[in-house]
Amino acid sequence: MKTLKQTTKAYKEILEVVNKYKDICVYDVSDLESKSKKHLFGIELKEKYGLNVDPTQDIYSCDWINFGDYRSVGWFGEKYRRTISWSVDGKQPEDELLLDIGFSTGAYIFGDDYPKELFQKFWLELKSYKPKYCDEVNNHLYFDIKSASKIFNDFKSILNKYSEINKKDYILREIKKNKEELKTLKARIEE
Repeated sequence: MKTLKQTTKAYKEILEVVNKYKDICVYDVSDLESKSKKHLFGIELKEKYGLNVDPTQDIYSCDWINFGDYRSVGWFGEKYRRTISWSVDGKQPEDELLLDIGFSTGAYIFGDDYPKELFQKFWLELKSYKPKYCDEVNNHLYFDIKSASKIFNDFKSILNKYSEINKKDYILREIKKNKEELKTLKARIEE
């Protein structure tokens, strides 16, 4: 938290000086304030919550940030117009910062043949990290930011693990499919 305190102090001092002379300088004070808030939010995600992020590169908003295709951090609740569509237990977050890991296309993330069994194993491993909210219908898991660092930081290796499994499984699924097609074609010849 040392960096957060130091950076907060630095931005406060800088903004005080810039605001003191904003009528005679050409600096865009609102832009500087916005950038400093994003930077401090990134440092907070890294230092306070343990997320492996680059506070100077990854943070483009204090409200909603996408980290690749499947992970996002954002504020949830009615006041943000961001709720959970099909919460399994019916509960909704209210003014909560959450990590959202979601797959709108479901098993298609592993291929056009929709490997449902593989996706289910992947999904269960992600759920073992104990999300606070779950939307099974839309394949989204929501983790309290205070306990999200482990899954946030492990996610890429978990996804890579199942992608590697899928490379072999895809070939096996194709062999099975082709054998069935061959069997059907042979049956047509024998008719």
